[in-house]
Amino acid sequence: MKVDKLKVGDILAEHIINSERQVLLSAGSILSHKTINLLKLWEIREIRVREEQDTNDDIRLSIQFDEIVEKNRHLFDSINKPEEIIELPKVPIILSSIISPKSLQQYDDITDKLLQIFTDIGNLKNATLLTGLANVICHYSANTPCVMGYTLKRVPKDMPNENLITHSMSVAVVAAKIAKLMNYSPEEINNIVLGALLHDIGKTKLPEHIANRMGYSSPDDEYIYQSHVQIGYDLVKSLGLPRDVIITLIQHHEYNDGSGFPLHLGAGKIHPYAQIVTLADMFDILIHQNDEIPNFFDIRSKLTSNGANKVNTQIIDTFDHYLNDFIFNVNVELTDGRKGEIIYTHPFFKSFVVRTTEGDFVDLSKDKTLAIKKSFL
Repeated sequence: MKVDKLKVGDILAEHIINSERQVLLSAGSILSHKTINLLKLWEIREIRVREEQDTNDDIRLSIQFDEIVEKNRHLFDSINKPEEIIELPKVPIILSSIISPKSLQQYDDITDKLLQIFTDIGNLKNATLLTGLANVICHYSANTPCVMGYTLKRVPKDMPNENLITHSMSVAVVAAKIAKLMNYSPEEINNIVLGALLHDIGKTKLPEHIANRMGYSSPDDEYIYQSHVQIGYDLVKSLGLPRDVIITLIQHHEYNDGSGFPLHLGAGKIHPYAQIVTLADMFDILIHQNDEIPNFFDIRSKLTSNGANKVNTQIIDTFDHYLNDFIFNVNVELTDGRKGEIIYTHPFFKSFVVRTTEGDFVDLSKDKTLAIKKSFL
């Protein structure tokens, strides 16, 4: 079937394999909007799908990896044997470059513009520059494939408030993606991005060690850190920004369980824009908390567990489903030291099948003694 003709709910009849014989999507995968878009991104023109008479509702709901491995054992066994010929689809699969130099340069250019605005924030007379930059970010986020990959590629530039600038840019991109997935209107997404850009602007007036949370030297330091919300409001309150943007800035540290600040608001009293920015903020902090390649499996778990009492679960679920796009063919190390790659995601629960470098198949949904320790290039 032509990829352009695919429908949500169609089931793959064969594995999608790239030119390096990696399994991109497993046979039996139920197609969603995201996976259909991935097929288009990978420049795949047609695939084989199950005919309706080949399946039924039970199979559609409970297809298991065991069946896939058994029926395709010859395919998996020959992945590490180049001398054996694998029958590939008639239309060659060519993977586009996910991180393109042009898009990366655009990301850096937008970040530089944000630096200029933040440097002179005290002299801004209105919101024109900020609104224009938010529009650029919205367009960039909507038209750049795998846009979140660029937040992982940011390069240190040794500039004033560097952590704040790069963090604000990343949070804006992630918030734009979440808002788009949740079907917010372009105008609403623009305001969410504005709130994300400005959520930490007050940190420009804090000592660096407090702004970057590199360690508090006195009990008063945490109080000073929390003051960045009020400082941020004071910096932008006269710019004529939409009310929703101001509220997003003020509430981005408020949590549903009442543990946030500065007002200790509870569920139902926090603006949904602020909650989107809160989750984007949490995600970027987890992504860049150390110099290692981010472990998306660990991050997804932390976002779900740490965010459950803090952010609307619909926002968490929407973003968690999107993170699945980063899973296929990720190289991982298991807790027993074995290394391999993700070759299958169970469609109805968060668990994976790993093919180790020794050729073993490890179904983490069945072996509860094992887990993914880390991911790597």
